[in-house]
Amino acid sequence: MKKLKKIYYISLLTLSLSFSIKYGFSQTIPNHFFGENAWMPDTIGDPNGNIDPPFIFNGKLHKNWKNIKNSGATIIRFGGIAADRNMPTKHQYIKIIDSIRANGMEPMIQVPFFNNRYTKQQAADLVTYINVTKGRNIKYWIIGNEPDLSYSYSTSTQIAAYFKPFASAMKNVDPSILIIGPEIASFNKTIIDGLTTPGGASDITGKDAAGRYYLDIISFHAYPFSGAQTRASVISKLTDPGQLQDDIIYLNSRVATCNSFHARTGTSKIKTAITEANVNWQNNPSDNLNGLGANSFIGGQFVAEMMCIGMKNSLDIFNLWSVVEGNSVVSNIGYINGSTGVKKPLYYHFKLLADNFKGEYVDGITNQVNVKSYGSKNSTQVSVLILNQDLTNSFNYKVQLNSTPITDAVALKINIDAGIAIAYTDVVASQSSVLLTFNSSGALIRKTEYSLTGNAMANLPPTVTEYLTTGVTPPIIIDKVPFDVKNVYPNPSEGKFTVELNKDNAGEKEFDVKIYNIMGQEIYNQKSTFIGGTEKIELPPSIASGEYIMRVKEANVDNYLVRKIVLQK
Repeated sequence: MKKLKKIYYISLLTLSLSFSIKYGFSQTIPNHFFGENAWMPDTIGDPNGNIDPPFIFNGKLHKNWKNIKNSGATIIRFGGIAADRNMPTKHQYIKIIDSIRANGMEPMIQVPFFNNRYTKQQAADLVTYINVTKGRNIKYWIIGNEPDLSYSYSTSTQIAAYFKPFASAMKNVDPSILIIGPEIASFNKTIIDGLTTPGGASDITGKDAAGRYYLDIISFHAYPFSGAQTRASVISKLTDPGQLQDDIIYLNSRVATCNSFHARTGTSKIKTAITEANVNWQNNPSDNLNGLGANSFIGGQFVAEMMCIGMKNSLDIFNLWSVVEGNSVVSNIGYINGSTGVKKPLYYHFKLLADNFKGEYVDGITNQVNVKSYGSKNSTQVSVLILNQDLTNSFNYKVQLNSTPITDAVALKINIDAGIAIAYTDVVASQSSVLLTFNSSGALIRKTEYSLTGNAMANLPPTVTEYLTTGVTPPIIIDKVPFDVKNVYPNPSEGKFTVELNKDNAGEKEFDVKIYNIMGQEIYNQKSTFIGGTEKIELPPSIASGEYIMRVKEANVDNYLVRKIVLQK
């Protein structure tokens, strides 16, 4: 299925800009924020060395490393109930670690406890083997998994009793590691209060006898639903009183008190993480794209909202559960369908944020309860995510890139507090998500659209429209062209590209092929006839590595198409 792109020429002369050095609410988004859980590798456990038989998953995970990397994940947790109940072999640990690192991501490794089945010495031995003997230098280490569920622990005393000696033994081997826990199955104030009462009997936020901190990152898991949710609850749940947003705020206040009491400053400050999360821990048996679970479109939007709430409230890490899981609709809660290989709305919403949210989170507000909006800003771009969760209504909207009230008579008003006095208007369809990318001057450079009917139901990725910022005014919008850029390859390239066209006929026509940088400046121009449908493009060596826009125009006709290319020397 082909989708023709619209090209908008935006005049910087028509934009009235003002800037603010300081802008509103912001939190730094860590480079390692966007995480996944490595579930369903070949096997977990030693058939000869454990009480329980090994878990056999037939390597569905290992078939998806490229997809995981392409989703934008930067940190991968290897843990969960299987790796806690049945300790993986040394070979299994190293294979996972090396697979993660080979794809440019950071491993997060869980040592098992499973209600005293494994000991602190085994945990220390594992750190010794992986970090010292094998030199893998794993930074992030987790102790145990879901003690309030797997071990039926209900008190902080029970958790502290194993957590503290495990942490001390592990840091005795490698003091540079960071310890994560307690990994409770859901946010539990009673347990959290006990573990974060400074100087209390179960306090895990202070130092051991050797002067090393037990805990560096405090974690919990978040599965707000069990599969019986309603659409209304999915839309409102995360910001309802006493739910996820309030839980993180409460945890942050506890952590701040502990940091102050134990004089933990700078890099020694305790951070927070959600290391397992999804819309539900099991799906409704009839869940699908139109449903409300992990297979649904709104389920993907829900997880995007979870991540944005996490960024807003300074979470250090957010790990989605998981890559692939389950052999039935009920258990199929991974972001890739393990049976078909189809990437779910979970995948594409994760990718929308991981690819685009950089620098600092900036807050967003809307006037429609069924539409959420969030933003980020760094030195080069502002990203705005719009989640229209309304079942039937599309909205004309205006995005104002600062906190100035919107007085226009538009149905949807969105303020993103990015400190740029400029606005953008458009339409967002029902049951769709839009990611707008502006340059540092507030000019739109990219729009990424992902909808239930236009993309997900056709098993298509989000539709990306690139914009060229030039001095042309008024805007020129081209909707139909008698040719299509079928392919540009290799892409990325060191400078030599092959452009392949689909044309109305095989006759000779002349085309202009121009390359622009992201500011709309022309850096290359070539006339081509595309005999046989292809043409070679070789960029001069003086052009620097980076992202560029290729525009293909039929001579003497105002027909244009563009593709993004990447020059990688």
